[in-house]
Amino acid sequence: MPKISIIMPLYNASKYLKETLQSVQQQTFTDYELICINDASTDDTAEILCRFQIEDARIQILTNAERHGAAYSRNRGMKEAKGEYLAFLDGDDVFDEEMFEKAYHAAVESQADIVMYEFLHVPSDTVFIKRKVFHSEQYRDRYCRKVFSLQEYAPYECLNWGLGPWSKLYKRDLIEQNQLWFQDLSCSNDLYFVCMALMLSKRLLLLDDTRIMVYVRDHDEPDRISSNRDPMCSYLAFLQIAEELVKRNIFSELSAHFYYFLLRAVRCALLQCRTEEKARTFYQFFQKEGIHNIVAAGGDCESLDTYQKEQLEQFINKDFDSGWFKEESGLRMPLNCQRHAEVVIQMFQEYRNAGKAVGIWGAGANGISLLEFCQENDLSVEMLIDQSKEKQGRWMCGHLVRRPEEIKGRLQVVVAATRNIFESVTQELSGQDIEVVDMNQVLWIY
Repeated sequence: MPKISIIMPLYNASKYLKETLQSVQQQTFTDYELICINDASTDDTAEILCRFQIEDARIQILTNAERHGAAYSRNRGMKEAKGEYLAFLDGDDVFDEEMFEKAYHAAVESQADIVMYEFLHVPSDTVFIKRKVFHSEQYRDRYCRKVFSLQEYAPYECLNWGLGPWSKLYKRDLIEQNQLWFQDLSCSNDLYFVCMALMLSKRLLLLDDTRIMVYVRDHDEPDRISSNRDPMCSYLAFLQIAEELVKRNIFSELSAHFYYFLLRAVRCALLQCRTEEKARTFYQFFQKEGIHNIVAAGGDCESLDTYQKEQLEQFINKDFDSGWFKEESGLRMPLNCQRHAEVVIQMFQEYRNAGKAVGIWGAGANGISLLEFCQENDLSVEMLIDQSKEKQGRWMCGHLVRRPEEIKGRLQVVVAATRNIFESVTQELSGQDIEVVDMNQVLWIY
């Protein structure tokens, strides 16, 4: 029996399928089966799979006579799986060659139900460029060196774990004992599976490795399974999650985490809508019916923190045209936490005591939240910087938004307000004697 069953749903995946299959075959861990479910593809997917299968007996091909979608295909793959652990990969991504070796050994050593690892969305033309992330010793001690459950930590601590199925290795016993399956939805069909697995697991672990393990290829092929996302699917997923948690009599102990996952998923669904009309229609439904249906199904809003209650109130009381959900800051939650706030205050004070001038890079929602926090706590910020020409020259919170060229000779430290700009800021300031700080990492140390 194989140690890992890899389940890969495929629909018209021929454009990138060879690269993905080669990426799996290049894994240093070899004791796996690769179950490929061809969901009635009309391109060369079947031919490519057959060619690979001839040379690799670990590849098993299942074919759907009619197109059913990724959820049906993954569920069919799970029924056939024989491995001790399950992994769910897509046919257009690539993976670090040690992904399964590191994840499997970490799972066995710690007896983890789920091992999570780093992923990154990247443009197709950079998918093979290796990347790393930084994790402090405090972060590693908290998440990577011992197993834990969600209940042990505050909901916002799940910020960077991701709700995609492809960045995790699951113990099959956890999935089968809890009867977890993928929902039959046109998109977001993995939300129920992943959220329930995370909330039910008592032994979660983050892989203690700085390498990006999954490179999620961002592209917009016409036949891509998730090319036309319906935000209603996110709502339906969380309605079922709420009902299931109540049925299992565990909603009250997980309500804060549930509402955190819900609010994040709904905002993401709105932002991913292709048209404003689709986003508006869903927003109005969620405002008038959706929120109330979910609260009625689960109840227990008393345990929510101030931030979560404020989010719910904004959905209920603000109309779509206010656009508040587009600019909502991901930093507000951790900055409102005393432990995180003390870390940030100490950092800025140490720079001030050392005579170092600090600037904030990013004049979006996160940057403004950080700047407001600094002003409230009498922390010195010399400059607000942004690459957007639309923002440059505007006044925000008493600061004129500056161009990157204006930094030289004026700052010794630049704080990148969001994770996705840290790398570009570092490259932009390469060769200059300026320390670049990733605010995301600062807020996740203890």
